[in-house]
Amino acid sequence: MQYFQTLEAWVTAVLLVVSTAFLVSSLGLPAGTFDPLGPGAAPEMVSGLLCLLCLTVLIRGTLRAAIGVDLEEEAAVDIIKREGVESPYSLAIFFVLLLGYLLAFQWQLGHFIAITTPFFFVTILLLGGLSLRNGIIALTIATGLSVGFFYVMTGFFTIRLPGI
Repeated sequence: MQYFQTLEAWVTAVLLVVSTAFLVSSLGLPAGTFDPLGPGAAPEMVSGLLCLLCLTVLIRGTLRAAIGVDLEEEAAVDIIKREGVESPYSLAIFFVLLLGYLLAFQWQLGHFIAITTPFFFVTILLLGGLSLRNGIIALTIATGLSVGFFYVMTGFFTIRLPGI
């Protein structure tokens, strides 16, 4: 299981570097004229939150390794758990999925809801495991979150998202 801990640390560190780069690049966006938040607010908030989450994962993993906590004893640490089968590549799969999600926005491959729904769907399946029941639940939650985030971002924050 040591390999999984090393892989988790590397993926988290790379994700921290990527999110810090997004944070630094979004700091240069101009303030909005009619919006109190401006166009840079959403990237700043998301990448800042991602930086905090990555730091939390790294600190927590370091502290657990220092006191000798065996990760196999705690089922909540495993990202993918399908009927007792663990995948050490689950964090790497999620990282590739997140990178594809961000690149889909960068290249404007479609509407926000059409890009976000599959991302949430696959992420929820990674967390919950593959089954018909989980698939139906994942599809319902993914669709609701995607539509909800779209209307909150466009209606409340007045942020222009792909597909408007």
